[in-house]
Amino acid sequence: MRISDVELNGGTPMAIPADGDKRYYLEQALKAADWFVNSQLGSYRPDWTADPGRYLYYYYIPERKYVPGINWTLGRGLFVTTEAYKLTREQRYLDSAKLAANYLYTCMVLDPHYPAVHGMIREYSPVCRRGGLLDGAQAASGLLMLERVTGDAEYLRLGRAFCDFLLRAFSPIKGFPNWGSLDGAGASALEYSEPRMQWTVAQAIAIPLWHLYVRTGEERYLTPVVWAADRILETQQPDGSFYNHPSIEKTKAPVTFNQHDGVGGGNDRFQIWNDDAMMVVLIGAYRATGIQRYLGAMVAYARWIMKNAPVVRPYVAFPIQANNVLDIGRESGNDWTPWVLKHLDKHLLSLQMSGTGDACAADACTAGGIGCACLAARNGPREDREDPDQHHPPAHASLLQ
Repeated sequence: MRISDVELNGGTPMAIPADGDKRYYLEQALKAADWFVNSQLGSYRPDWTADPGRYLYYYYIPERKYVPGINWTLGRGLFVTTEAYKLTREQRYLDSAKLAANYLYTCMVLDPHYPAVHGMIREYSPVCRRGGLLDGAQAASGLLMLERVTGDAEYLRLGRAFCDFLLRAFSPIKGFPNWGSLDGAGASALEYSEPRMQWTVAQAIAIPLWHLYVRTGEERYLTPVVWAADRILETQQPDGSFYNHPSIEKTKAPVTFNQHDGVGGGNDRFQIWNDDAMMVVLIGAYRATGIQRYLGAMVAYARWIMKNAPVVRPYVAFPIQANNVLDIGRESGNDWTPWVLKHLDKHLLSLQMSGTGDACAADACTAGGIGCACLAARNGPREDREDPDQHHPPAHASLLQ
């Protein structure tokens, strides 16, 4: 089935980007990658911490205040830095990705004393005793992305450990757990939703299983992916949108905006605007099975996005919507690039920081390397910060230590 749109945006499509435009978009994307590199945390005497390799969750420029990232933040950073390395082969992106992966390693539960959650990725820090599976799935996907660009079997081992944890925890009746804990034993270590009551976006937990299936061809990793895709389809509405809950009659609609839903009024507040990349699950199910209802559902969703998005709200949902439109377009044989270009400046590029003079900003530090050379004024002479355990020379120190 090929579904085509002849008249898009009132029959006035924008021109496909010229080579110069493509170079500009790549430059801006690499500046976003530089943000991860430049702001990555380190640890230097006398203030030793367990933070080396950690990306940031938030950063407030006027006061240089930050919140360190958690497991999913590391995963998202790995998506960016591994892709930047693949495109440029610049070593600093690979160095940054390896540091992030090492931090994630410290967050993994690999102690056989905890068989129920063996392979889980702790949520907030290496000493946290709980882990959210949706957030951990993004971290595990990042590890698999790093193996893809390096061929290093260690990252495949770590990504597989999390995926094997998912397989052990998955139930065709209950689905995936939402949380795992080191403070429980056996079944009590896992927290499930009631059957058919799990958040729709939570089916994105299956994403690393899809990546591992593609990497290894092992069918056991595919079964939960198809199961999760079917659960996603149960929440699709006639207009093509998805509700973020399969049984809205049993729960309350969000009362305010949040990072996933809560826009509009009435039942529209259940509509998902940021789907945490759950379309990867549908794409995987479609590619593996060829079942057309997966493709039809995705196309309907893409059309709903293009009709209704983007909206101005406290959280930026446009980037993931744009990725959905582009990815679904490729799967269905549609070039929906014009819709993305129409909104790209206002809803993404205009929000990218530049000219701040802040050492952590992607465009403000020109020395290169992780953290560049901007720490000296804040942290004292470079030789006083040397850490022999770092995986890169001290000249690549973090900006935020």
